[in-house]
Amino acid sequence: MSSKNRSMPSLHSDEAVEDFVATADLTRYDLSGFKPTRFEIEPKAAALNMRLPASLLETDIAQAR
Repeated sequence: MSSKNRSMPSLHSDEAVEDFVATADLTRYDLSGFKPTRFEIEPKAAALNMRLPASLLETDIAQAR
């Protein structure tokens, strides 16, 4: 069993993170200090909720294609 004593490297770009995750053996790192994070790419300023008959929805989808 590997010792989990490596510290996480500083990653300054999405590409660096993707490369690290694709190639690193994450079992060698202590990830117990990580906390789940939720974020939105762009805040939502409006919402839309519509109830339509299925036939109308199918017609709109067919016309959009």
